[in-house]
Amino acid sequence: MNMPAVAPLQVSHLETSFRRGKQVTPIVRDVSFTLERGRTLMLLGESGSGKSVTARSILRLYGPSAVITGSVRMNGIELLDLPEGKMRNLRGADIALIPQDPTGALDPLQTIGSQIAEVLRVHRLESTKKAAAARTELLLEQVGIREPGRVARSYPHELSGGMRQRAVIAIAVSCDPQILIADEPTTALDVTVQAQILDLIADLRRDTGTAVLMVTHDVGVAADYGDHVGVMYAGQLIESGAARDVLRNPQHAYTAGLLAAQPRPGVPRGTLPTMVGWSAAIDGDLVAVTPATAHQNEQEVA
Repeated sequence: MNMPAVAPLQVSHLETSFRRGKQVTPIVRDVSFTLERGRTLMLLGESGSGKSVTARSILRLYGPSAVITGSVRMNGIELLDLPEGKMRNLRGADIALIPQDPTGALDPLQTIGSQIAEVLRVHRLESTKKAAAARTELLLEQVGIREPGRVARSYPHELSGGMRQRAVIAIAVSCDPQILIADEPTTALDVTVQAQILDLIADLRRDTGTAVLMVTHDVGVAADYGDHVGVMYAGQLIESGAARDVLRNPQHAYTAGLLAAQPRPGVPRGTLPTMVGWSAAIDGDLVAVTPATAHQNEQEVA
């Protein structure tokens, strides 16, 4: 893996809006952070806070309806200015995504092995089918699959949810990326399998030095697996810092309210504190974030 002197990922004043006809709806507003090599940054917040849009904007996965401004630099290269062809070459090879839903990410008509081998061939890591097949089995073994040959010959529907998630992680790490973006990678899994997948990502980060940006709504996951935490609210990064500092001594009223709303042993059902208000104003099918709404909710939380 290449070891650049600068931080692998530097995001500055990132803003993402979506066009629908003449209307432009802002979703992510003025988000800035730095992701260091070998570290995990957690983007933490409620559903609809802008976490996944931020992560996918970095990869430029949205179509022409998205308006993305600001700066996203990978090893000093401005990703937002790259032609689509060059950006496509970087995706998977240098910056990869572990999606939230492995079932939707995998092609149901191709075997797991053929899908991993395709990534290897597209990025020219293996030139022959035999070499690609051998490396595919090594990757499946690397992500904790005990029968890599059988799984490589299997179709997605023949595997459990946890096995499918391991398969998409194998695809994501197949090209030894410098940056791994995990978009709520354990949402559809049971608690035991969730822990296994999170441990796997942590092990891969430790062994390869990959920088990990993980999206989560789970405070416990952020505390256990994050080096740094960025709390998102109404499309903004409202607090960030070392995970221990942010989660033990929150400085923002929303962060404090989010932590107070966690279920805890011994707390009777229905007695958890709640936060009044919403993170956005609904406008049609899109979520329109307004500064006034965010400010009002912050005061109500306080």
